Amino acid sequence: MIKVSIISLIYRSKRLADWVYESVHAFTPMIARGEAEFLFVANDPTVGLLKHLEERGYPHIVNINKHYSEAELFASRYGTPEYMSRVYRGYNEGIRAAQGDYVVLINSDNYFSPDWLENLLKYSDRGRVVTSTLVEREHPVFSVFPGAVHGEFGDTPDSFDEAAFLSFALRIRKTGLEPDGAYMPALMHRDVAIGAGLYPCGNVAGQSFDEVVRYGDEAFYDTLRSLGVEHVTALDSISYHLKEGERDDSSQPGDARVTTADELGLSETLITPYPIVPAIRGVADRLVPLPSHLEVTAFAGGKARSKSAMSRRVDSAAEVALHNKAERLRRGVEKVVGKRLAMPVLKAVHSVSWIVRPLRKKMVSRRLR
Repeated sequence: MIKVSIISLIYRSKRLADWVYESVHAFTPMIARGEAEFLFVANDPTVGLLKHLEERGYPHIVNINKHYSEAELFASRYGTPEYMSRVYRGYNEGIRAAQGDYVVLINSDNYFSPDWLENLLKYSDRGRVVTSTLVEREHPVFSVFPGAVHGEFGDTPDSFDEAAFLSFALRIRKTGLEPDGAYMPALMHRDVAIGAGLYPCGNVAGQSFDEVVRYGDEAFYDTLRSLGVEHVTALDSISYHLKEGERDDSSQPGDARVTTADELGLSETLITPYPIVPAIRGVADRLVPLPSHLEVTAFAGGKARSKSAMSRRVDSAAEVALHNKAERLRRGVEKVVGKRLAMPVLKAVHSVSWIVRPLRKKMVSRRLR
């Protein structure tokens, strides 16, 4: 009998589809015992990816989203970036399709370690969402998430150092929980998630589409918290995150044309308006002064650290600001050099930044005195 459904979104990368599928099955014996299932949500997939999933026999459902303009999204109280609307709708459809009493939501660029799932389950009850301790590299554009542990074990499946990561995971794991943390991998009761209304269909907008006051996963966890469901991190469930895996993957999946709903005889998944704007915690985040903290977060390497409730709110607001800034930078570079060259250019700039980083830290430190 299936107890747990493990759900990953995928939309174009055959390489990542193979990587995450093999990782989940290698470190999740519950699948072999028939106690857990793994399911891809092919979310607005390319024709090449869909063919690959079918040829490999990977369990999957297909979700085709209706594309909305920025104005249409903002009218429903959602903000930048547009694609996040489709990401959250994909996860919602995966939760609906799951057969298990529990669902575990993962990213297609996650890699796992022994007992990762068992160590989520042992802490779970109906009053908790339990997330793994996430180990992240520092991405050229996006900083390490404040709730994650910094670790450099590769940025693609080809460069991933499995032995070094597994050794690191064994070294840092310890029994226990911490409040809050990263948002995936996340284990929750399926009916609790559905009862809470699932994820909003995008990031929550402020006064304009480009102003985000709450990420969609934060807003969902706020709703869960209002229903008495707390967010905790298991310190002995360790997973790695390549970060922006599919967006950065330059390998081509064959036919890169996006599959349409008409081709498959499916109905498009629609958005539902966000019910409240903005969330109370979103208001609190916006009231916290950002500039000095933003500079420290940008140059500090995102080291994991314990935080008071106020400092966690500052981190949340800073992450929103950093995300918006990073998205503007990405779009600007793409306009100049095109999408194909954008990531190599950003990676080159990132490499140079490591050389000048100590100097920049000193400058920031002086400004904050």
